[in-house]
Amino acid sequence: LGTMGLGRAELTAAQLRGLQVALEEFHKHPPVQWAFRETGVNSAMDTPFPAGTFVRLEFKLQQTSCRKRDWKKAECKVKPNGRKRKCLACIKLNSEDKVLGRMVHCPIETQVQREPEERQEAQCSRVERAGEDPHSY
Repeated sequence: LGTMGLGRAELTAAQLRGLQVALEEFHKHPPVQWAFRETGVNSAMDTPFPAGTFVRLEFKLQQTSCRKRDWKKAECKVKPNGRKRKCLACIKLNSEDKVLGRMVHCPIETQVQREPEERQEAQCSRVERAGEDPHSY
């Protein structure tokens, strides 16, 4: 199941959970000092596997005026000139919504891609296979 350019209302439960996990992961990283808010989902896909659901999301983030620890607060409004990031998130959830694997990559939009896309896709594939029986491939 995949969709392009959508709002949160159009995301499946697994995709919403994946987005939540991705935002939590993003805000854990030490270089991130400000809270960021998701400003749009460019694409979202979820694929069922025996071990659980693999979710792949591409979304945009924009800096808010809140500190990182307050990122969940509703009053954190996006700064009009705040930094923007473009994210690729690959999340694997089991049937109880536990995270089996995750990869979240959110470079600053103006940054030249320092990490080749192939490397991100390879990491994404590893997440996709998390928890699966290696003999079933």
